[in-house]
Order: sequence, then structure tokens, then C-alpha cells
Amino acid sequence: MAKQSTQTLTLLNQLAADEVEAAMQALAQAMQQLEQAQQQQVMLAQYQQEYEQQWQQVVQNGLKADLYRNFQGFFSQLELAVRTQNAQIEQCQAIVQQQRLRLQEKQRKQKSYEVLITRAQTSQAKAENKRDQKMMDEFASRARRARW
Repeated sequence: MAKQSTQTLTLLNQLAADEVEAAMQALAQAMQQLEQAQQQQVMLAQYQQEYEQQWQQVVQNGLKADLYRNFQGFFSQLELAVRTQNAQIEQCQAIVQQQRLRLQEKQRKQKSYEVLITRAQTSQAKAENKRDQKMMDEFASRARRARW
């Protein structure tokens, strides 16, 4: 019976290990998406800075009203893109945090199965030792009786 219990726990531990592996992969994917979003943010910020520099040069040289509106329209779209990217980064960071917590929970679950397996094996070993000791005592007792 104890052997079956250990086998069941071993199976559950393997399933938990599979869950840990899946959680690790999900965390890695979330971290990769966060990194990509951050890289896009850097590129947008650089582009925005370059555009502002161009704007400063054009303003110094003087500009027409329609060109001014075009610059302003594009600049507002660029600012919206930066804000959207910042929101996406925040969302990615939240997902990374969720995946970290999920991974920790799966690791705790697996660790608890490992502890239960160790306890079951220890208990099983004690029972076997006790049984062996009892058999040895009985054998020694019979041997003494046989001598007399």
C-alpha cells in the first residue's frame, strides 16, 4: 500500500514538474515580450527626439501655417504612440509579475510533493527495517529454542 502511495506521489510530482516547466516557458515568453516592448519604446523615444530637433530647425527658419499643422498633427500622433507603448510596457510588466507568481506557486507545489515523497520513503524504509528486525528476532528466538 505504501509503495502505491509513493508511486502516486511520484506521478503527481512529475505532473507538477511539467507544470513548473510550462510556467517557466510562459515567464520567458512574457519577459521576451516585455523586452521587445521596451526596445520599441526606446526607438519611439529616439524618433520623437529626432523629430523635435527637426521641428526646432524648421521653426528657426520660419514655416508656413500648413506645414505647422502637419508637424503638430504628426507630433501629437507620435506622442500618442509613445503613451500607447508605455501602457503596453506596463501591461507586459504586470504579465511578467503574474507569471513569476504562477511559477513560484508551481514550484511550491512541486516541492511539497517532493517532501511528501521523502516522508513516504522514510516511513516505508522504517517499516521495512522494523519488519526485518522482527524477522531477525524471531529467527534468533527459534535458533535459541532449537539449541535447548
